[in-house]
Amino acid sequence: MNYWEGYMDWTLNPAWVCETCGEHTVLQWGLIHAQCRCEQCHTQYIMRDEDDKVVTTPICLLKPEYKIPAKKLWNKYHKPIDEATDNEWDFVMPTEPLQR
Repeated sequence: MNYWEGYMDWTLNPAWVCETCGEHTVLQWGLIHAQCRCEQCHTQYIMRDEDDKVVTTPICLLKPEYKIPAKKLWNKYHKPIDEATDNEWDFVMPTEPLQR
């Protein structure tokens, strides 16, 4: 069974672009209801807010501390973030420890 299959057909804010690759791209559906990912960079999104209401602007599921490194990774390597090697991630991650 393929985890990511088909294309999202819910109403999408026309001004929305992927937070990682910056593209107005197609979103693929995942097996979890309302979960999708960018077809280009594979950044994952959810289409329901914390009150389980449907949204038209996808909510990014990347942890905040990974958003900037993911953009850097995409800009440097142009490959999906889930296919990047540990060395590629090390190159784009901050040298200071992440604050929690």
